Amino acid sequence: MRSDYDEMGLGREAVLAHLEQGKPLNGLMTSPGATAALVVDSIAAVALDAHGGLGPTLIRHAPPRPKLLNALTAGSLAGLFPGASRRSLLALSAGLLQVHDFWEESHSAAQEADDLGEKHFSAYWHGIAHRREPDAGNASYWFRRVGRHAIFADLREEAVAIFKAAGDDRSGGRLMGGGGWDPYEMIKLCTSARPGTPVEALARRLQRAEMHLLLVANADALQGD
Repeated sequence: MRSDYDEMGLGREAVLAHLEQGKPLNGLMTSPGATAALVVDSIAAVALDAHGGLGPTLIRHAPPRPKLLNALTAGSLAGLFPGASRRSLLALSAGLLQVHDFWEESHSAAQEADDLGEKHFSAYWHGIAHRREPDAGNASYWFRRVGRHAIFADLREEAVAIFKAAGDDRSGGRLMGGGGWDPYEMIKLCTSARPGTPVEALARRLQRAEMHLLLVANADALQGD
């Protein structure tokens, strides 16, 4: 990952304790070198580094840390990104809520952001939500709305390394045929992988990379909103 809580002088438990106690997100900005984007990255890392680095499961389940909910809302994120539009804050909230398994709240945030005209991230988070539901048809609809996303090039680059490490050329060929990234093949991979198999582990590593890249891009865009 680009950065983590340790780079800001905060350990995992310190970040979790701060958020679960209901303290404002901008309280994490007091750490040396902290920026709003780094704080977002650190919060995401708690979920993305879980399960031995595999990150969230492919299929939704109950949030492991329910006390984090209030810290991940658009209203809370406004303290990190003053002046940002509500639709942009909702899109970022949808991402953080999704990686921390607040599925319903993430879905609602993505839908509201889309209703308000957010064009860059909400549809992608909406697609991920339905992929994890799992509802392949609905996920495909939202990825058609996404089109060719800006993170696809970086995602393909990370995926090459993941496939190489796994020794799985067949799945890589389907996902990255033609030198691009195929989100519909990703839907097939994630919704068909059986729990506990090497294929599931591979798909989760890809999903982790995808979620991280999307959150980084989302937070960086908010800083210039």
